[in-house]
Amino acid sequence: MPENIQQVQKRMLVSLAKIGKTLNIREGDHVTLEIRDGGIFIKPVSWHDKSQEYFWSDKWQQKMKRSSEAIKEGKVKTFDNTDALLKELGEKDADNHSN
Repeated sequence: MPENIQQVQKRMLVSLAKIGKTLNIREGDHVTLEIRDGGIFIKPVSWHDKSQEYFWSDKWQQKMKRSSEAIKEGKVKTFDNTDALLKELGEKDADNHSN
């Protein structure tokens, strides 16, 4: 199981300077270290995985909040198939959509 290190210290970056530079790891950054196949796997992370950065943006979180509120208020529709969804969106078929 990966072990998170809260803060990379300067002496670690000096020892791993080339790797740190390649991965854009700077002093104060968070990384996950995982022992894998007899070696150490280093992955830069924020307090969440950096590959999920978009999800934690203010814009995306506002969308998630609006969606959650709409669900709570029952402002959702369900569809039995794609054609019914596309009809609701004003499109004829999945192969001929305007978006």
